[in-house]
Amino acid sequence: MGRYKSEKFYELKKEMIMEAATEIFSSQGLEKASIRAIAAKANISTGAVYTLFSGKEAIYAELLGASLQKLHTYVTKKSRTESNPEERLRTAVTAFFQYYDKHRFEFELGMYSFSGLKRGTLGQESDRELNAALNRVLDVIAMAIGDIRESMSPERVQRERNSIFTALVGALMLGQTGRAVSIGSTPEKLLQIQLDDLLERLSE
Repeated sequence: MGRYKSEKFYELKKEMIMEAATEIFSSQGLEKASIRAIAAKANISTGAVYTLFSGKEAIYAELLGASLQKLHTYVTKKSRTESNPEERLRTAVTAFFQYYDKHRFEFELGMYSFSGLKRGTLGQESDRELNAALNRVLDVIAMAIGDIRESMSPERVQRERNSIFTALVGALMLGQTGRAVSIGSTPEKLLQIQLDDLLERLSE
């Protein structure tokens, strides 16, 4: 019983810290955020935070890892509703966009990992785990690409996967900044153009 209570308290405290960190990162950004501010928002001591996390970067890694797992679950679930490879690819790509378009903070969190943190800040193990988590999501898209053209080399599948991922990030960034309007389009339309081009290449 004592162990159960201890584990339950551990999870509760961790959840409080994660929720507080989400608010602090959202309002202050990762660079300006501090453990002191996160602790104050969670209404616990800074020492209590450090019993679970070595620093704000570790909290960030935990948040991003959880986000990527949710993204993977969402994209996988959506893509499995389609048996046709072309529609499965279209659904997987659209699901990726829709998830991050709806969860703007999680997308911003992901962008920090690409541009806001110095390489190695999270440690090699965390970097590997987060990269692997992202690749698991992208591999759902890659599998659909490979199913459309089974004769395609793994290298070509990888290139096409990375190409549509680049288009996804670009469309999401345009959506975040509102810049798509300035070129007379919407993020959704721009992404669909890239997706249509991909499907046309795969059918050649």
